[in-house]
Amino acid sequence: MTYLNKITKEKYRIMKDKNCYWEGKIKKIASNEKLEYNNLTRFTYGGNIVFSVDGKLVIKLFPAYVNDEFIKEKAVLEHLNQQQLSVEIPKIHSTGQFEGWNYIIMTELKGTLLIDIFDILSIEEKAQIAKDLGELIKEVHSATITSDNNEQTAWNHFMNAQYENLAKHHKQNELNEHFQNQLSEYVKLETLKSSNQLVLLTGEYTPFNLIMNKENGMWKFTGLIDFADCFVGNSTYDLLGPIAFMFYPNKGLNRMFLESYGYKPEELNDGFQKELLTYLLLHRFSNISYYQQKSESAKNAQSFEELEKIIFNFEV
Repeated sequence: MTYLNKITKEKYRIMKDKNCYWEGKIKKIASNEKLEYNNLTRFTYGGNIVFSVDGKLVIKLFPAYVNDEFIKEKAVLEHLNQQQLSVEIPKIHSTGQFEGWNYIIMTELKGTLLIDIFDILSIEEKAQIAKDLGELIKEVHSATITSDNNEQTAWNHFMNAQYENLAKHHKQNELNEHFQNQLSEYVKLETLKSSNQLVLLTGEYTPFNLIMNKENGMWKFTGLIDFADCFVGNSTYDLLGPIAFMFYPNKGLNRMFLESYGYKPEELNDGFQKELLTYLLLHRFSNISYYQQKSESAKNAQSFEELEKIIFNFEV
C-alpha cells in the first residue's frame, strides 16, 4: 500500500490518472468525516485530486509539496465567503489532513464549466459573460485591497524573477524564434504602471473555473471555483486570462469586459495595450503560441507591436 506522504512530485505525475487508487483514498476521507453518500465522481480538469460527493460536496486533496496552495485556498474562501459577490463561490464544509496531505471539503456549485460550452455560445451570451466577469473581478479586487509593504516587496520580487526568467519560460513554451528574438527589446519593466495598492489575484478567471447555468433560455455566469493559485499583486495582472483565453477573437468583448471592470474609454489606448501584453509575457503561465491559435491574424503577426493590437484590441 502506498501512503500519500510517500508520494513525491515525480511519482504523483505517474499516479495522477489512477482513479481507483484515488477513489480509495477519498472513500477513507469521507468515512473519517462521517459523510454519507451514494456516488463519488472524479473531476477531470485541474492539477489536484478532486471528487464530487453525490453532487453536493467536493473533496479536494492537496499534495504535501504544494501545501501553500491549501493554505491559500482555505484563506481565500474564508475571506470571500464573507463578501457580497454577484456569483457563487464554494463554502467550506470542513478541512483536515489524511496521510500527510491536507484536504478541503466544500460545497459543490451546480452548473456547467464554461470550457465545455464557450464555443457554442451566442455572441449575446459571450457579451453578457464579459460584462458579468468584469463586475465580479472588480468586486473581488475592491474587497481585497492592501498597501502592506511586505506584499509590495513580494510582488516586486515576483515580477523581477519573471523578467529574469523571460527567455527561458517562452522557449519552454515553444514561442517561435522570430518572437523570441524580440523579447529583450519589447519587454521592459518600466512599461508597467506601479501602484501602492495591491489586490488579491486569483489567476483563475478562465473558462476552466467559471460555472455556467441557463437562465431564461440563455447561458449565464453564476459561479467561480479554484483559488489555489491566489497571490497578491497589481490588479492589471488578473485581466489577462479572460482576454487571452476567451474574449479577444470576438470584436467588442475586450472593451465590454474592461469597461465593466471600471476602465474609462479614454484609458483604453495604445499605452495600455503595450502594458497588457508586457504583463501577459511576464505571466507565470503565459503561453503566447496557444493564445495565437485562437485567431488567424494573431497567428500571422510578425511583431509584438502587431500582436498587442490584436489580442488587446479595443474595437467596439
